[in-house]
Amino acid sequence: MKREIVWLTLISLVIGGISFVPNVPWHASYLVIVAFFFLQTLGLISLDYIVPKEWSAQVSMIKIILRLLSSLIFITVLMYTYENLFILVIHFVSIYLVYMVFEIVISLHNLRRNSDT
Repeated sequence: MKREIVWLTLISLVIGGISFVPNVPWHASYLVIVAFFFLQTLGLISLDYIVPKEWSAQVSMIKIILRLLSSLIFITVLMYTYENLFILVIHFVSIYLVYMVFEIVISLHNLRRNSDT
């Protein structure tokens, strides 16, 4: 679990640090989106260590569904509270895809490790 948290923190710092690039139109909620996905991914990673190993394949699918549903709720709230929706949606989708790829890589690693035992 420690390795996943280190990678998650590094990815979040890089994605959050990108917002400090000058002359790029970042949305006002960019860092809020990064913080949301960091906390969401941290919770979903810890789910792997709570449930039994026999359920690892099912948990991987449940995590993807939970990420999708919570992200839809979050973007709906953001769309009603912020303006400039085009940049908001572009930033949200790009960050969502980065964290989704991270979760899939971690899930594949965990599934391979569990299938060897």
